[in-house]
Amino acid sequence: MDCYSARKPHFFRTENRHTLVTDLSPPEETIFRNFPKDTRNQIRRCEIERRFTLNVSTPMEKFIPLYNTFAKARGLSLFSVQDAEAIGRENYCIFSVDYEGKPVICHFYLLSASTAMVNLLISASCQDYNQDTDMRRSMGFANRCLHWQGMRYFKASGFQTYDWGGYVVDANDPVMQGINRFKRTFNGKLTPIYNHYSPLYAFIEHLRRKLRE
Repeated sequence: MDCYSARKPHFFRTENRHTLVTDLSPPEETIFRNFPKDTRNQIRRCEIERRFTLNVSTPMEKFIPLYNTFAKARGLSLFSVQDAEAIGRENYCIFSVDYEGKPVICHFYLLSASTAMVNLLISASCQDYNQDTDMRRSMGFANRCLHWQGMRYFKASGFQTYDWGGYVVDANDPVMQGINRFKRTFNGKLTPIYNHYSPLYAFIEHLRRKLRE
């Protein structure tokens, strides 16, 4: 199980990692003011340009092709309808910014009503504009705007914590360093996460890792 508490059940094994979290309980204006000036300006620029439209109910059939193309380009695991079914429809939502009726950036969120927490599981962008410098710049602004609009939406829906889906401390990989830099532009709080595994589950995870070697 994942949690923010270091206290573990008896005989459980614990692994820890980190994430960034944004507190959604303050007023919107306070949350927005906490972002660095450059982040605020880019969000406003996206809103003024009105180049994209926000979609808070992106269908799975549009998300999967975009994400899997993105994943193949980066050597990541693919996503399927079966994966979504395993999560459960009530436990996730997909937001996107759309251009000419098609999503160009998607955010896939895990929802926990019991803890009032939303967790960013996937952030992916369309690969069709990789050689278009102006479009990539606008998409960068739009990605920040999508995070902000997501925060506003979840806050209005009663969620109190926006979890950025992990943060790799002392990252050496250039790609991960870039992801870390982007996440830091929202001034989220660095927070440890503790994964508590039962003895049986820890043994199963050990076998899985051995099989991957």
